[in-house]
Amino acid sequence: MELRQLEYFLTVVASGSFSRASSVLGVAQPALSRRIRQLEEEVGVTLFYRHGRGIRLTEEGAQFQSIVAPLTRGLAQAAADLRASSGVPAGEVSFGMPPSVSATIGGRVVRDFRQRFPQVRLQLMDAFSGTVNEWLVSGRIDMAVINAARSSPYLSMDLLMSVDLFVLARRDVLGFPADEAEPFPLSRLPELSLILPGRHHGMRRQLDSAAQRHGVELNIIVEIDALSALKELVRGGMGATVLPHGAILADALDPELIVRRLDPPVTQQMMLAFSLERPMTVAMRELSRVVKREIHAALADGRLLGRVE
Repeated sequence: MELRQLEYFLTVVASGSFSRASSVLGVAQPALSRRIRQLEEEVGVTLFYRHGRGIRLTEEGAQFQSIVAPLTRGLAQAAADLRASSGVPAGEVSFGMPPSVSATIGGRVVRDFRQRFPQVRLQLMDAFSGTVNEWLVSGRIDMAVINAARSSPYLSMDLLMSVDLFVLARRDVLGFPADEAEPFPLSRLPELSLILPGRHHGMRRQLDSAAQRHGVELNIIVEIDALSALKELVRGGMGATVLPHGAILADALDPELIVRRLDPPVTQQMMLAFSLERPMTVAMRELSRVVKREIHAALADGRLLGRVE
């Protein structure tokens, strides 16, 4: 079994057909089909169902993919790290972060990192912290910024910053005068119809915990895990929400909306996390330095409201 055969197999899986994979690889389709048949003979199982519209993995093929994909990626990264031993990081890094962070520093991180290390292919993805955590644990991404509430024995986490949570609502939805200089009393949250992320997200769990400690019962009318849709409902007057400041930075400029820090403060800690089951590469270490530098810069100039403890 050769590495090239495995790379051919993974390309066919990603392409969904031999013809498209042939074009991607620059290999004649008969030759590619022959190499895949040889691979199937070597492993002793059929890897693909072949039909008129293309191919799909058999159950054994899917199992084989789950085994060889991290192996081939690890070999490619090992070669990249050997090249990086000369001081030039290379390879690939996939990085996840919540929208409250990516909206503020995501573009700067990519630009800074690419300028410094053009030989590294960087993939940036964002979603609520709970989803990002799932990506990290499943191996879909290499490293991430996540909520400290997502702690796991399988993850290594370094504290990046602590941030407070804010109420975001239309002025006419609050139902009482709103002094923007004053924080929003946690005790008055039950007066609001709340639109919040689901309970599996760290921010939501911290808000629920704070409400329970202070004897506050939240009036949650909708749970939604899509940030853009959530804020659209808030702008439309359906209800209010509670989010970290970075997630509502642009909304604070809307004169029809009001942003107020909760009182007493509800704080979440944001961590830089890595899977203990994956090797730490040179490129990942360099990316972590860029992320920390951009976090500190954003805290210093007010693009993020928080603190390093």
